[in-house]
Amino acid sequence: MYADAVLSVFSQRYSGARDKFVSAVETSSIVEKLTNFAHPLKGPKNEKLFCDVAWAGNLKAKNVLVLVSGLHGVEGGVGSAIQSDFIGRHRRLPSDICVVLIHAINPWGFAYASRNDHEGIDVNRNFIDFDAAKPDSSKVMEAWQQIRDGKTDFATVGMDRAQFDLLTQGQYEDPNTPYFGGNAASWSRQTIEQVVAQIKPDKRDRVLVIDIHSGLGAYGFGELISDHPVDSPANLFARKVFGPTVTEPALGNSSSGLKLGLHDYYWQQQGEHVTFLTLEFGTFTGQEMLTVLADDLQLQQQEKIDWSDEKTLETKHAMQDFFCPEQKQWQELVLFRGRQVLEMAMDALSDTTAGGR
Repeated sequence: MYADAVLSVFSQRYSGARDKFVSAVETSSIVEKLTNFAHPLKGPKNEKLFCDVAWAGNLKAKNVLVLVSGLHGVEGGVGSAIQSDFIGRHRRLPSDICVVLIHAINPWGFAYASRNDHEGIDVNRNFIDFDAAKPDSSKVMEAWQQIRDGKTDFATVGMDRAQFDLLTQGQYEDPNTPYFGGNAASWSRQTIEQVVAQIKPDKRDRVLVIDIHSGLGAYGFGELISDHPVDSPANLFARKVFGPTVTEPALGNSSSGLKLGLHDYYWQQQGEHVTFLTLEFGTFTGQEMLTVLADDLQLQQQEKIDWSDEKTLETKHAMQDFFCPEQKQWQELVLFRGRQVLEMAMDALSDTTAGGR
């Protein structure tokens, strides 16, 4: 059992999470520098929004561990807690490792308790080549139309794995339908690209990226998901480090199905020595997730949101409670698994045999 002081790293809200993260950075002995990217918009209380990037350890190290939180906005509370806990627990790092903590990469979504960004884009479906033909998402749109026409419902879809995977695959036709991948590179994607340019993956021996999410899978369990080609060097490295805890949508053994435009795919383009894993913490049912997402998207489509309105607050609190439950048991499970994964990652990167190309 963790003491309440240990679990205090959790916050459902962007402002509280950022305060805890920045405070941990300011008193850290391992963080060498903190940079931030200002978002063009402000939060619901007129607060400034930032993606903060903390660089810890040996910045010139050949092996890099990258921890990302908040790609899906409202899910940021989970990743932020793991990041703040990591900084607070470590007084020194192995000399051959650099750790880059990308905090709240979608700060607008975090602040507004939305999974999307300010343009209604699901950032984790946004990493496609917009100069080429967009992926065909006609079948996805047909599935959503079935729901709109009352021919099926979220309860039915939530129990049908194939239909659930289809609905969540991603689509590029309608910003008013969930999982919209956008028409151009989002602010968050552009920010990721800038950070990657600073990391310089081509100059490193090994880069391991852990992108922290929540919502899919068993309650409180942190599932490591690999979307690398099954026999690729990056995927083989993931299996070597984390063993059978790595699941693969391509093999059908993951809580996640195959998706379009994932964040993973951009990092995969950086080289075979880059391994990208999603650390997905389960919360509640697929039916509940589709319901809260649809309610939030309907709210987001309003010309002006009244933040004092009871219905607005009910919708936003439902989003926060689904993606970052304020339940001690869940928080303890998350923190234990988060610590376990990060320690295994650092052990592997600090091992010259495993860490080299």
